[in-house]
Amino acid sequence: MRKALRLILILLIVPLSCSQKIDVPEIVLPSTPIMKGTTSWGVVNVSYLKINKEPNNDQHIVTTLRKGDLVQIESVHYINEGRNSSIWFHISKDRLNGWVKDSSLDSYSTKEKAKTASERLLGTLP
Repeated sequence: MRKALRLILILLIVPLSCSQKIDVPEIVLPSTPIMKGTTSWGVVNVSYLKINKEPNNDQHIVTTLRKGDLVQIESVHYINEGRNSSIWFHISKDRLNGWVKDSSLDSYSTKEKAKTASERLLGTLP
């Protein structure tokens, strides 16, 4: 009798414990400024750097900078693109502005530090 009761309970519990997987929609949040309000400076650390109109590699290219160029970093944004996330700098140089990934710039707190780093990078430091 106990075995039969145990078997009935198992047969009732097992189907109830197996539930369908619920698809949860992916929530895409807008970019989040990490730093805003303080100006910092950046030095291009790659041979050629494409400045994008928006923080996305598929966007229109505003201009191209060269290794050692100084730029003003206006803000830093954390961009969540589904399973991928990245950090983008919003930069300006000579009346042009656009977006670059954080890995292509070295950032500094002052223009003087950035200028010294640029000269060191280019090998023009006396």
